[in-house]
Amino acid sequence: MQEHPREPESLRSKDKLVRLGIVLLGCKGAGKSSSGNTILGREEFQPGQRSAVCLKRQGEVAGRQVTVVEAPGWWNYYRVMSSSEMTRNEIVLSQGLCGEGPNCFYVVLRADASFSEAHRVSAQEHVSLLSERVWSHTMVLFTHGDWLGDTTIEQHIESEGDALKWLTEKCGNRYHVLNNHNKDDKDQIKDLLEKIDEMVAGNTSRQFRMDWERVQKVSHWKTEVEKRAEKRVMKKKKHTGSSSGIKQLPSLRIVLLGTKYHGKTSVGNTILGRHEFELRRTQCVKRQGEVAGRQVTVVDVPGWWRSTFMKHSPELITQEIVLSASLCPPGPHAVLLVICVDISFTEKDRTIVQEHLELLGERVWSHTMVLFTFGGFRETTIEQYIESEGESLQWIIEKCGNRYHIFDNEKLDESIMRTQLLEKIEEMVAGNGGYHFEVDKTILQEVEERRSRLDTRVENRETKAFKQNRTIEYVMGGIQPLSEIRFMHLHYAEKTIQLTQHNREDFLSGVTLQCQTKKWNWEGREVTTVDVEMFPSTNTLEQIKTEFLSNLSSPQAFLLDVSIDMNFTEKRKMEFQTHFKLLGNRVWDRAIVWFQSSRNLLEDWSIEKHIERCV
Repeated sequence: MQEHPREPESLRSKDKLVRLGIVLLGCKGAGKSSSGNTILGREEFQPGQRSAVCLKRQGEVAGRQVTVVEAPGWWNYYRVMSSSEMTRNEIVLSQGLCGEGPNCFYVVLRADASFSEAHRVSAQEHVSLLSERVWSHTMVLFTHGDWLGDTTIEQHIESEGDALKWLTEKCGNRYHVLNNHNKDDKDQIKDLLEKIDEMVAGNTSRQFRMDWERVQKVSHWKTEVEKRAEKRVMKKKKHTGSSSGIKQLPSLRIVLLGTKYHGKTSVGNTILGRHEFELRRTQCVKRQGEVAGRQVTVVDVPGWWRSTFMKHSPELITQEIVLSASLCPPGPHAVLLVICVDISFTEKDRTIVQEHLELLGERVWSHTMVLFTFGGFRETTIEQYIESEGESLQWIIEKCGNRYHIFDNEKLDESIMRTQLLEKIEEMVAGNGGYHFEVDKTILQEVEERRSRLDTRVENRETKAFKQNRTIEYVMGGIQPLSEIRFMHLHYAEKTIQLTQHNREDFLSGVTLQCQTKKWNWEGREVTTVDVEMFPSTNTLEQIKTEFLSNLSSPQAFLLDVSIDMNFTEKRKMEFQTHFKLLGNRVWDRAIVWFQSSRNLLEDWSIEKHIERCV
């Protein structure tokens, strides 16, 4: 790659740039569109309306010709490989829309929002798609500057902690604040342009040196995607034309399946035209209503976690999936598989979807349609997303008989989307000979019997726990509270849990400890905790025992950390037995199980029900 010659220092430091190319990067909702409008001094971008492709606008600003490119945003906590292929490639293409190359990239952040380590990693990975060299041409642009009030931006950066400080330092401590609500303030734009001049003066060349070969390769990929998408559209139109005259059904029964947080609950509310479903449920919910002259029943099924294979999904989820079809007797006309657009769909995603859906049996595919959510992209189609994501998503579409629909809240009102969806369902029912889907009675009976046995065990455990608590309350009534409390908190590091899930047998005997002691005062009592995190290693059991004993400090209790998020398998039980028996047999007399979940998995289930469903 040929390098531009370095310009004389005097020329670069004295002359302001007559032509400027600016690329706005950042997560969704950061304020890129509003910032573009503020920079150009007029409404050129449309805040609140998402785009899956780069948008380019130009204008004269303070005597300069300025080009502003807004790249598609990413979800602020997603790693780069979780963003869709289209989003990643559009970020790469953004550099090629400013003539000879951009002078400045802005990472747009909201000043009124926290910035965590997860946000930092996400920003770093997405910006680095443009190569490591891009950071020399990058500044942080804070929006919602009015929120800061009397707080300086420097004070804000320091108060946010290491993640934000790392990002600003990565950008050479270059940053600027915009108040997009005060577009009449010309000084903030004047200062912004002067900061770009200063940054350019400190760089080897005026423009960012683009990788033209990579840009051309991605441009060719985009052209091929558009061609394939057009063929898919024509194929769909031909099929739609041949299925005209389908009879409207007086009633429709619909089951919603899919990953958590992909919009199933919102879909149910949109179909019924009112707020009927709530987020965060662990049991199926059925609601009914009249929609476009039809009596419609919708069953919202608890979702599975995106990265969790079926064998690691809690049984309470898999049972609800099987039971869902029986909640709208004699069976659903349609199973809507809800998938969020604008994120990647990998082979792992495909496998997880297939595993969970086929809990209802192989025949379910004939009655299934993909419903894409979070639509509303400008200047692109759902077919382009399908083609850009590759074979894994296309396999799902084909398995569903090439049936798919998109809820696009920005282009259509809800009544039109509902009617179109119901007509597509009726078309699918006609293709199935007018029949609905019925789950295999053997599968259903087996799940119902397991659920009945579970309810009995839960009732017995709750009764036992109630009696035990009453006994403890009676005994404790005559005992003086401890003046000092010492306990050890034992838990496996996330990496250790992942190794177990991947059936690493060598993990059972190999961990090393990271211990941290904390002391504080609680209601006049001195509390000492030793937090013990266990990481995978090649240590022998004797070495682990030595580490344990050196950190014991005579604890009165042991808190055993158990995650609710994953199944507690036989392998997990062996881990506990292998490691905790090193502390001696009496450790179990002083042990308390501490159930934890980072994702509020139990929701409306009792802890007793969670314990018994693992039996």
